[in-house]
Parts: sequence; structure tokens; C-alpha cells
Amino acid sequence: MGVASPPVLRPIRESDVRSIARWYDTAFVLAGSPIPLSGLLESTDGRRTLVVTEGGGREPEGLIALAVDGSEPGWATVALFAIAAPEKRDLASHAVAPLEAILSQQASHVRAAAPSDVGLALYFWLRLGYRPAAFAGRLWMMRDFDTQGE
Repeated sequence: MGVASPPVLRPIRESDVRSIARWYDTAFVLAGSPIPLSGLLESTDGRRTLVVTEGGGREPEGLIALAVDGSEPGWATVALFAIAAPEKRDLASHAVAPLEAILSQQASHVRAAAPSDVGLALYFWLRLGYRPAAFAGRLWMMRDFDTQGE
């Protein structure tokens, strides 16, 4: 099971919502918890939504809602990472590197709330080098970005 072409992350568009709606209710959630579809288009206070496509110009196969420097400077939070189906885990794994490239320009650390009822989500983040930490009643998967000797 491989990725046909490299994943592309881009800002969500209004036209994406209809495509996402077809799989959103049954999406495989790798981080966070679902938020109303109408909230995905909102981009406020460092919060934004990216879609994951397999190659350029295709329909969204996943989405990532993230926030940077929300309540804690230096931190980026993946509020939601969902993909259309569990079979798309390879696409999701390959999407993490470009996501980290984006976030490392804006934050020193990243965290993703691992869903407590999905063991595959926990394994997904561990396999990518994230470490677990429990706080605020949730399990978070965290990673520090290389800060060049800091």
C-alpha cells in the first residue's frame, strides 16, 4: 500500500467542503476530535485548516486543523487530523513531513491530541517519532523541532 504521488497540503477552499462532507462523518481521526464542517473554513487567531490531497489539484483525502501560538507561545497544536479512510494512513504519514516543515517555521514544538479510543492513531504518531504525554485530561503526542543547538 503506497502513495501514488506525494501529498500536497494547501489551505481549505469553500469548494472543498462538499467533497469533505462525503467522508467526514466516517473519517479516520488521527488527532483531535471532529469539529463542525462550517468551522473548517474559519481562519482566526493562528487557527487554520489545510487539506491533504494526493498530488496537486485533486479532491481532499484528509484535513488538518491547526493552531499556532494559541495559548502557549512556541507551540503548534494539531486540533484535528482526519483522513477519508484508514487505508489512507500511508498518505497521512507522508503528509506529516510537509506539515512539520510548515509548523517548524512558526513554532518550536508541536502537539496532537491522540484520540483515546483509536489505538492505531497512537501507533501512527509513535511511528513518526512523537512521544506521549498526558496533561489536561488528554493524551498528547508531542515533538520538538530541531532548534539548531538551543
